[in-house]
Amino acid sequence: MSGGSKRDEPIADPIRGRVVLVTGASSGIGAASAVALAEAGATAVALCARREERLREVLERCREHAPGSAMFPVDLVDLDSLPELAQRVEAELGPVDLLVNNAGVAKRRRMPDLTVAELDGVMRVNFYAPVVLTGALLPGMVERGHGRIVNVSSMGTRSAALRVGAYAASKAALELWTEGLMLDLLGTGVRAQLLVPGTTRTEFSQPTDDNEPPFPPDPNAQDAADVAAALIALLRSDDFEGFASDAHAATSLAKRSDPNAFLASVRDHLAPPTTGSDR
Repeated sequence: MSGGSKRDEPIADPIRGRVVLVTGASSGIGAASAVALAEAGATAVALCARREERLREVLERCREHAPGSAMFPVDLVDLDSLPELAQRVEAELGPVDLLVNNAGVAKRRRMPDLTVAELDGVMRVNFYAPVVLTGALLPGMVERGHGRIVNVSSMGTRSAALRVGAYAASKAALELWTEGLMLDLLGTGVRAQLLVPGTTRTEFSQPTDDNEPPFPPDPNAQDAADVAAALIALLRSDDFEGFASDAHAATSLAKRSDPNAFLASVRDHLAPPTTGSDR
């Protein structure tokens, strides 16, 4: 992995003086990350999400530190519109140096009740949209010899996918695609990284008409600002993968080390066996 050219070496600062694009920037982790990137010295932050009023609020905060920032309302479900979005951002703000694919839709649904249409909707936003948007911006990054792509995943892929199988599947696809991207970009000066946050205190976990009831509040949930800080730390490292807390990293390691034992423990916690007939 260390045999690439000097173009693989990290640039002096992947944030300061850079043009950044953040999806899902109207609230939660996306909004906190956009502001943190502006505070960290980005020249301009392109804010992308559906809700214009919410984007405008985040834009005001970003412009306090990065006056060149702008908002670009978009519905990521419309995959055909994303190449044009990339063109508009670069025409207005300049070449994008850092893409943060943060936008995501939740889907709390038991797998036997999940429909193909629901799965398709989740995959379009959580997986296909990052792929398409990356594809639109990547050629310019490679041509310039530098750039970063950070894809935001979920601890749903590292713990238990109870009632979030579709969501976790979309994030798992994103994770392995990011790994492949990282390896295929060796020698180009462009890097792909993966951020894995856990439960965060945002509206993402609130009740909606499209989901089953939310899980009970997690007393260990993080603030969005903590996840944004983890993003900044990841960008300023050579690591491929970053977590929002040491506890998340430990959980991921435990499952990877022995998935059978990890999931057996989860199974027994959820439904302690009484007869042993299904063991």
